[in-house]
Amino acid sequence: MEKMPFMIALLPCGLRNAFKAEFHKKFPQYADEDEEPEVVIEGNLNYEKSFYGKIDEMTDTSKLPDIFISSDINSVHHKHFIETLLNKDCFDALDIKANKMYADAGYMHPEGLMTMLPPNMLIIVADKRKFAEGEFPTKWADLMRPELKQQLVLRGDDDFFCNAVFFPFVRDYGYDSIIQLAKNTKIGMHPAEMVKMINSEKTDDIAAFVMPYSFYLKIRKLDNFQLVWPEEGAIVSPVQMLVKKGAYEKHKEVIDFITGEEIANAMIGSGFPSTNENVENKMTPQKLNWLGWDFIYFEDIAAIKDKTQEIFFEHFVVKKDKRRLVYIRE
Repeated sequence: MEKMPFMIALLPCGLRNAFKAEFHKKFPQYADEDEEPEVVIEGNLNYEKSFYGKIDEMTDTSKLPDIFISSDINSVHHKHFIETLLNKDCFDALDIKANKMYADAGYMHPEGLMTMLPPNMLIIVADKRKFAEGEFPTKWADLMRPELKQQLVLRGDDDFFCNAVFFPFVRDYGYDSIIQLAKNTKIGMHPAEMVKMINSEKTDDIAAFVMPYSFYLKIRKLDNFQLVWPEEGAIVSPVQMLVKKGAYEKHKEVIDFITGEEIANAMIGSGFPSTNENVENKMTPQKLNWLGWDFIYFEDIAAIKDKTQEIFFEHFVVKKDKRRLVYIRE
């Protein structure tokens, strides 16, 4: 039987490299582990279908590491996990005092059973040339305008699109909003591809990109593009840490580092403002559009995810042919 790492961190790609570098600087003993590593720090989307699927079947925490960090709205937000494990005294509740921007958004878990770490903040990057005077987008609802048909780029590919973007639309506007988003989406891309496209100035008829704020910071050619921090706030794609019952004392140094000021100050420069109350984030604006714990606890997150993806792909009519790297219409 393979040895279970004591920590697995599945992070957004914009956060992974910076987090990994700071973590290995602090704990170099975990930097060059090839066989049976004690610490695994990987990209989240690589495990969307493999690792998270196993969480939906768990009835105890034996197959989870002592420290599990995950990203996006995933299986730890499903009713099965919440009712079977999260609410059954299986995890340490950490008393982390929230930074104001996250406290105002209600981002922190009410019982502290999930320790909320700096999230991906999704914003809009819009082409100023594509909008008439007075029509420039200012809120998320503007992305549903029918005149934007096939002019949006979202995080996704030929068979999966980012759940974090869809959930606030379902909450605020219902499933019809997903139909309109699908009709308005030309293509799904990794955020790094979006940045490359904008920097190449070959954006064709794209009017707006939805991307993490951390990737917006990598754009060099902003002459024709403008950041839109929507009136409702940047959509929050969460990053959460679960610490198995009794594991905090065992791994106190690691956990205190992850939630502390040292790594927080390093992450800010990568576009991930700290949740730590003692760190000054110096961000304007700071408004966040968090899905909310009431929605997570009282709605069926797994069912909404499945239905949303099904509806989106039913109406998403343009995809990228990866073999020819051209756009094709179905």
